[in-house]
Amino acid sequence: MNIILYQQYLKQYIMDAIGNSDGSNADIATQLWAKKVSGIFVRHKEEKTRALDDARKAFDEHRHWPLEIVLSHLGLEAKHMIKK
Repeated sequence: MNIILYQQYLKQYIMDAIGNSDGSNADIATQLWAKKVSGIFVRHKEEKTRALDDARKAFDEHRHWPLEIVLSHLGLEAKHMIKK
């Protein structure tokens, strides 16, 4: 697995979910569960699937944590992900 691609997809999935949500961890989790990685000819399927699974797990298990802490838990910097 290519860790650089994994981190790119993780950041992309979470930024999309935050942008399409109301900002709550529960709604971000809902947005992540709505995403799919499917098809035979998907490029970087392993990285995409792992990134999406890790993001879903973090937001499902830590809904009570502040968003900044969940992002930090995933290794992402909140200041680059959240627009205030």
